[in-house]
Parts: sequence; C-alpha cells; structure tokens
Amino acid sequence: MRRLVFVAVPFFAFAPAAQAACGQTQSAVSGAAPLTVTFTAACASSAYTWSFGDGASATGQTVTHTFRAGYWRPALQTDAGPEGVQPVTSITLHLSAPHLARYGQWIALHASVVPRLPVTLRGRRFVHGLLRVRVLSPRPWVASSGGVKASAQTLVKPFLTVSVRGTPVVGGSVRVVATLHPASAGTVVGPRRVDARTAHTAHVTLRSRPAHGWVGVSRTLTVPVVSPSLSIGATGASVRMLERRLQELHYAVRADGYYGDDDVEAIYAFQKVEGLSRTGAVDAELWRRLAVAHVPRARYGGDHVEIDKTRQVIFIVRGGRVMLVIATSTGATGNTPIGVWHVYRKVAGFDWVLYYPNYFLRGFAVHGYPDVPPYPASHGCARIPMWVATTVYGLIPDGSAVYVYA
Repeated sequence: MRRLVFVAVPFFAFAPAAQAACGQTQSAVSGAAPLTVTFTAACASSAYTWSFGDGASATGQTVTHTFRAGYWRPALQTDAGPEGVQPVTSITLHLSAPHLARYGQWIALHASVVPRLPVTLRGRRFVHGLLRVRVLSPRPWVASSGGVKASAQTLVKPFLTVSVRGTPVVGGSVRVVATLHPASAGTVVGPRRVDARTAHTAHVTLRSRPAHGWVGVSRTLTVPVVSPSLSIGATGASVRMLERRLQELHYAVRADGYYGDDDVEAIYAFQKVEGLSRTGAVDAELWRRLAVAHVPRARYGGDHVEIDKTRQVIFIVRGGRVMLVIATSTGATGNTPIGVWHVYRKVAGFDWVLYYPNYFLRGFAVHGYPDVPPYPASHGCARIPMWVATTVYGLIPDGSAVYVYA
C-alpha cells in the first residue's frame, strides 16, 4: 500500500505596495498679510487639485494663492492620493500708542494680532494685548510677532524748570536759570536776566527749541521787582509782594497793600523765627531771607497753641502744622509759666484791659494789647496785636492745649 506524503508548503500573501506621496514645495509660508504663496507639486499626475484651507481651491501642478490674515492648512490631491501641505501663517499686526506723553510717564501700548500669536516689544511680552512702558525717549515703539513688525510713535514732552538767582530788588542782579529735562530734548531760548531798573512785576518767558520727536515747552515766571526798603505809610506793588510772601509763610498780616503796624509786627515775628535782629525794617537782606524761608515747624503734634518765650512768637497749630504765626510779648520778668495748660475761660471783648483774652492758667492769658514790643514786656500774659486778637480768639476753643516753652 502506497503511502501518501503531504508536504506543507507555506503560503505568503503579498499586500500591494503603498503608493508614495506626491510631495510639494512652497515659497515662504509665514509673513505679513496678505501673504502670497506659490505651491508646486513634485510628482507626475493626471490632475492636481489644491485646497487652500480658506475656502478657495485651484488646479495645476504650480499654483499661486494670496492668503488673508489667519492660520491656514492647505491640502493637495493627486493620483498618489490626498496629502497635507505645510501650514500657512499670514499675520496682521497693529500697534497703537498715545500720541503725546510726558517724559518719564508710564503709558499703555495696545497690540492686536491675527492669528493669535505672542507679541513682544524689546523682549517684553504683551498680556491680553497690553504692555505698560515708560516714556524716556521719542524713538518709535516697535512690536514683533512671528517675524512681522509694527510700529507706533509717541511724541515726548520734557520738563522745563525755571528759577531766579539773586534778590529781585531795584538795582539788584537777578539771573534766570532754566533747565530742560532731559537735556537732549532741545535747547532753551529766552532772557537770562530780569530787568531790575525799576519796581515792577516782570514776566519772563522761556521756551524750548525741540529736538526731533520732542515737543516744545515753555514757562513764564512772574518776578516782582521790589523796592529794597519800605517804611510806614508805603503803598504799591512792593508792599503787596511783602504781604503776600508773609502770608505764604503763615505770618499774621493784612494783605491791604498798605505798610502799617500789622506789617511791622509780622516782620518782627519773621525776624524772631529766623534768628535775625529784631529791627522791624525791610531791606535787601530781609527780602533775600523771605525768598528762601519756609513755614516754621511746630514742636508738638495735634491741634494746640505754642508760646515760644525765647523767640517771642505764638504758633496756632493744626494737625501738627503751623497754621498761623503771631508776634507776642510775654512776661517782662520771665514769669509766663512754662508747661502744658488748657484754655478754661474766654471773654469776647474787653476783660479789664485785656482784649479778647483766652485764659489758660489763673490770670495768664493770650490776649490783644495795644503795645506788643519785640521783647518780653507784659505782666505775664502773652500779648498779641489788637487787630488779630479776634481772629486768634476764634482759633482757640475752650479746652485748647497751650504749650509754653523757652
């Protein structure tokens, strides 16, 4: 009997070979919108169909298409089948900035970009389309996104400071000093001296001749040129200037343009505070000291009254700051009591010879009196000029603290 022998022969199934993609080349696929791109298929095919991803299409081995702003994914269909094409990024970038800003000012820049890409300026990134920058020069702002740039310009306004050197009195020498910040913003033109031949109010105007990108600025300085000396009965611009300056420094004086006893008493108070000779006279040196003086400082905080026996002045103090300075004359024997007292009684009018007194200890009071010399002369009270007594009376309510010190 013959045996049948079966030999197993392996069977191999061969899948058809995958068809290679066509491939393609493109010109630059990223840039400013509208962006024109040329596509070229790299294979032979009976047909070439291009879909650009923005709703448009074209046929042909080489095609050109212009993309509006956005991020697009083109595709190609050939005999080899469909295949993707390198994405196209067509960028629109806008940058806006304030038209004008002061030197050193912080401003906000606004940027918008399509498609949504990071936007930077000088290494800093915009957040939600905003970036705060400090204006230090007029050079353009240049933002960048995806290699696309946008610029905006801000004109810059510098600072011009103007001051005078010297005492503006008749016959004096008064220089005008002007500084432009920064110096690169241009040059300053205008008078550099004040006409001091007569008493008058000089108006000195200086302006900048701007450099490129900077804005011109100007400053007008009002300089009262005053008479070097004043005496009782004087009137006019020099007296008004004196009274205005004394009021700026918080000294009690009437701004009536007439040089009277109130002016002399205010000068006494100023000379006492500044450590000058108590002459009550107005001269060139006094004008110079007035020009550079500051409001006196209180010794204590809060609302109160201070009687300075050494300097023979009274301070009305509010919130720790001197509100009013009044000339005074305390006890001739030094008996005005040092300490902290409180007003316990007030009289609206005369109480014996005391005018509008504010009693703070037994018979000691702050009160008006016809004679207030620049030295201690009272029986122990703190005398003040009659004309200001009612004002001071209204500024010292019952219970007010009164600090008396030497």
